[in-house]
Amino acid sequence: MTGPILTTPAIPDERLLAEVRELAIRRADAVDRAEQDVRAGLRDLGARGLLDLGAPDRRDGGLLPMLRVVEAVARGCLSTAFALWAQRMAIEYLFRARTPDFATRLLAGLSTGQIIGSSAMAPALKELSGLGRVPVVATPATGGYLLSGTIPWASNLFPDAVVVLPARVDAPGRTDERLIVAVRVGTPGLTVHKPPHLLALNGTASSSARLDGVYVPHAAVLADDMRAFCGALRPTFLLIQTAFCAGLAAESLSQAKNALTGVNVVFTDDVRAAESALVSVRDRMTRYAAGTPDRSEITRLRLDAAAVVTTATRLESALAGGAGYVAHSPAARRLREAAFLPVQSPTEGHLRWDLGH
Repeated sequence: MTGPILTTPAIPDERLLAEVRELAIRRADAVDRAEQDVRAGLRDLGARGLLDLGAPDRRDGGLLPMLRVVEAVARGCLSTAFALWAQRMAIEYLFRARTPDFATRLLAGLSTGQIIGSSAMAPALKELSGLGRVPVVATPATGGYLLSGTIPWASNLFPDAVVVLPARVDAPGRTDERLIVAVRVGTPGLTVHKPPHLLALNGTASSSARLDGVYVPHAAVLADDMRAFCGALRPTFLLIQTAFCAGLAAESLSQAKNALTGVNVVFTDDVRAAESALVSVRDRMTRYAAGTPDRSEITRLRLDAAAVVTTATRLESALAGGAGYVAHSPAARRLREAAFLPVQSPTEGHLRWDLGH
């Protein structure tokens, strides 16, 4: 489902970016406490036509408007920006489906936020890096497959969400085959485990799931070549993750810079160095959104983006002083949100492994 892209979407103006940031800020505390979840935020973005920007063709800068939106949302609330990444990737997967009739029925709802999308593709990326094997098995059945196994971790696992995941075929002569399939939360045989209490991102419905004989028709098989499918979407996958890192870092550095008074002036050089590192990340992100970065370049970018966040949130915390140590202060929330990035898939260890191999 990769028809011609006639125009490159325009980058949202500063007024709209400020608006989506403010909307994210308003819900950030409640989402952080899990008093609300991220679905209302996704619907707000969908109502403004901001969930499917640049899908599925990121060439000629087509993805850049999406990256700017993700940055703006992350400045207000990383939980919402992370959910936006998962939603946008689900849209990407379906746009690239080999079964356009099936995908079209879901894309309208996904693009408005009325249907939630979940990306459970981490096992595919791990297997392709030689770090494990896809844990879900697809056994051929009449008109489709039966899926059994585990989803180790995914987010946006809300009722009726569309979950996209890899599966390995269990049939004579086909054990090397890997599929990309779409299933709905609520399908018989699919059990989503109760989300644990996390350090942050508690409003994102993040958990594990079990599949026991979940039936998927052939139409729900989005691809039958996992390597080619993942290779085509990997730049988008990592660039959007880079964007929410950049947004979080930018907000923390803005707050830190505002606090460079009195004794805090001793941090001036540290803040300037972090700002310079962030400029480098954003410049490369913009360039890669318009080009064809190689695998190592985009992997390094994603690592550098997470490193900038770690530095930025630490500086904000140090400059905020005791006020930033209050558990639900914005500074403390951003520090906790940043702690998630080394363990998000692909993890820091996975990215470092890829660079070394």
